[in-house]
Amino acid sequence: MTDKLAKQLLEAAADFEHFAPEEVKAYLRRAAIRISNAQRPRNNIILLSEVTEVMSDYAEQQNLTIDEAVNAALLDWASARGMIEIQDLGDEEE
Repeated sequence: MTDKLAKQLLEAAADFEHFAPEEVKAYLRRAAIRISNAQRPRNNIILLSEVTEVMSDYAEQQNLTIDEAVNAALLDWASARGMIEIQDLGDEEE
């Protein structure tokens, strides 16, 4: 964890009194997810329980698998922000 999150955790630990409890809680939650992800095989993801519930409902409504629903939501998000264009996906979508 040698990135921004690690730096934030170290800063919070060094100056704990000046961080809001909600901020520290968010850092710890993100760190726990990272640690949990590091212990799993690559290409597996762990969703927050709230996200899992939303994506499961969406998948059911759209008659999709959970993987298809998550991919659809992420593609929507990334394309709306100009991070990816549908034609960048190549033949995978066909």
